[in-house]
Amino acid sequence: MRIPGYLIAWVVTLLVEVPCVAALYRGQRLKMGLVCAVATSATNLPMNLLLPHWLGTGLLFLLVGETAAVVLEAAVYFAVSRPRNLPLAMIASALANGLSFAAGLALPHP
Repeated sequence: MRIPGYLIAWVVTLLVEVPCVAALYRGQRLKMGLVCAVATSATNLPMNLLLPHWLGTGLLFLLVGETAAVVLEAAVYFAVSRPRNLPLAMIASALANGLSFAAGLALPHP
């Protein structure tokens, strides 16, 4: 049985991003790790399931998808974290998404 690429991408993304975001939010690691898992799932799955049908699988797909993920996830982190800290939310989202994107590049592609 072959595992669909979008499931592999989703699991790898969670394995990379959740610990990254949790590590950056001292005192609220569990909450922010859970928030990250939900926010990342809400961006990653549509990006990999819907955007390729609308934009193709080239550079535009990556640019739109990754930019949207960084912005939307940062907005969620800002809204949920206490105290609210926009620079930290932006750093957490950009770092987590950058690391998961790099992890995706390191995976073998059929």
